[in-house]
Amino acid sequence: MSRRPVLVPVVALLSVSGLGVTAGTGGLNDRPDSPPKQYQPGATIDQKLLKTQFVKAVDIAEGDRHAVELVLKVTNEGDQTESLGAMATGAKVSRYGRLGTTILKVTPPLGPPDTYPQIGVVSHGVRSYQLHPGITHTVVIRYDLPPGATPPDKVTVDVGGFVEEPISRRDPREYWQIEPDKDLPTGAGDEMELIEPKVIAQVTLPIRPEEA
Repeated sequence: MSRRPVLVPVVALLSVSGLGVTAGTGGLNDRPDSPPKQYQPGATIDQKLLKTQFVKAVDIAEGDRHAVELVLKVTNEGDQTESLGAMATGAKVSRYGRLGTTILKVTPPLGPPDTYPQIGVVSHGVRSYQLHPGITHTVVIRYDLPPGATPPDKVTVDVGGFVEEPISRRDPREYWQIEPDKDLPTGAGDEMELIEPKVIAQVTLPIRPEEA
């Protein structure tokens, strides 16, 4: 007497297979974060609110003093004028920062300890601090080095991005904020809490002497 084949539901097979994969890998949520992507001069980083091209790093020599200027081309992808914002000054930043806040770190450090670079939009010799919608602006970030110090051969910039998220549970307005490494705090009263930003890219720029 012939036996009938035993039919096992496909869903059951998939469930068992899925359990085996999860157990073997320790669970999908346990995978370490991928390192930030690496970029070279001329790369454009999509920060969501802004698109920022890292054009070059320039050594400005003035007597025995040197400064390093990072030259960027920045396009405001939003629908309203944005300020440049304050530069990042530590491991945690304001979630409401703008372009300056997304320049998270430079390696090696430039400038004396406890000093911060200057940032400005440069157009026809005029400096301003606003990024208008749909326009590409030239932005210069200047690091003044200590007297007698010379710049390194290259510098690596840690770059952050933006997310458009509700401010908090009690303030559900969608607002462009600095992309966090984990999650934005959403509790009532947490609106001003500093966050650890996510590094979305690292750009390495050779430092060249200023052209005459």
